[in-house]
Amino acid sequence: MATAREIYQDLLAQLTQAVVDRDAAGFAALARLPFVMKTMDGCTTHRSRQSIMEGVTSYRDMLSEQRIDGYLRSCDTAKFISPQQISGYHTTRLRRGDVDAAAPYLTRMSLFREDDVWKVGISDSSLHTADWPLLRQEEFDAPAQDRSETRNRLQNFQTILDRISAAFVGNDVQGWLNCVSLPLHLVTRQGVESFETPDQIIADFEQYQRDFKTHGVTEMIRQAKTAEIIGGDQMTGTYRMHMMRGTNHVVPPWDASMTLRKENGLWRVTTVMRALGHLNWSALSAADMENTPDYTPEKGDQK
Repeated sequence: MATAREIYQDLLAQLTQAVVDRDAAGFAALARLPFVMKTMDGCTTHRSRQSIMEGVTSYRDMLSEQRIDGYLRSCDTAKFISPQQISGYHTTRLRRGDVDAAAPYLTRMSLFREDDVWKVGISDSSLHTADWPLLRQEEFDAPAQDRSETRNRLQNFQTILDRISAAFVGNDVQGWLNCVSLPLHLVTRQGVESFETPDQIIADFEQYQRDFKTHGVTEMIRQAKTAEIIGGDQMTGTYRMHMMRGTNHVVPPWDASMTLRKENGLWRVTTVMRALGHLNWSALSAADMENTPDYTPEKGDQK
């Protein structure tokens, strides 16, 4: 049986090739109606094949006008939501020769199985409508000058956090490796752990999976609070961490911070401060648990 990642990547490859080949009808045949395309500040709902075909044709014309000759998309992580639905993330790179024409960006797609055929139903990109589909590199990197830029940067950080959470909850070690820059440093209550090799990352990830199984973890929710660009190639952000068992917290929520470095146009994690670590989660005191909120936050809900 194919994995969620394999199904996601296969459909993504077909959709990508349809755009490259100007096969608007072929693209439309791979989309479920209604087909929803979201950006950070709005969405477009296509309710007919003709509407999808017109959108694909317009997008392909734009790629030609911008002299984009490389349209590369690869799945980062994906998991089954149900036997009939897959949710995952992929990275898009738009190339002009051997140079990125825009900053790589993340998209989350929801796939649905209809009559044993997988189709895309929702595409949610980490871009603003004004910048889609070409996001200017200088805008992506520049320090915030106003609230809109601050919000843009925070939402980009939130997307990265969601991608990491999806890898851990989905037991997708490759998805986590794709987010990491070695050496990786985790600062926990036990001290500093440094990981120099992929094998060390994998062993630590597998221990987390055992911890999750023991304590019944069903969801990890990271709520971005702040995000700052430092020197153009580093990002630091703070977030609120919730470890959930259904609608209940496994442990009290806590604040953590993360440092990321840009490598080949992509943000990768280098340091996590106040990571949970492999502690005896059940040993937390009743006083600790009194601080547990009585609500379940939604992904991307920023406080």
